Amino acid sequence: MSPLSPQRTVRSLELTVRNDLADLPALRDAWDRFGAEQQVPKRVVIDLQVVLDEVASNIIKYAWPEGGFHNFMVRLSVGDGAVEVEVIDDGRPYDPREAPPPVQVAPGCTPPLGGRGIHLVRQLVDRFDYERTGAENRVRLTKRFG
Repeated sequence: MSPLSPQRTVRSLELTVRNDLADLPALRDAWDRFGAEQQVPKRVVIDLQVVLDEVASNIIKYAWPEGGFHNFMVRLSVGDGAVEVEVIDDGRPYDPREAPPPVQVAPGCTPPLGGRGIHLVRQLVDRFDYERTGAENRVRLTKRFG
């Protein structure tokens, strides 16, 4: 059961995002404003900025390999000491929880680019769920506070 069940006071913001990296600043700004309005602690706002950037940029870069114009939805819900982020896209099926852990390199060596974002997301949230429903990917992330 979601920590944000209907019996509780929950405030939500739903955003439509284009598959264009240029839309990421608007997503960040919307979360900043909404988080401040809902009195979400600044540390949680910052952590979820990183999470939103990583999840949204991965969708933009990889969900539609054939290209074209697409939209995906981001829903942010705050209530009872938790923030829930739900991201829904109609891109190719992909469960980000199955991303391999980052490659370990010897001290002093430069790690390869990529492969660290989802690992970071796992560290910043308390719960990380995924499901494929029909033609949609649904990622649900929960971060507790207070």
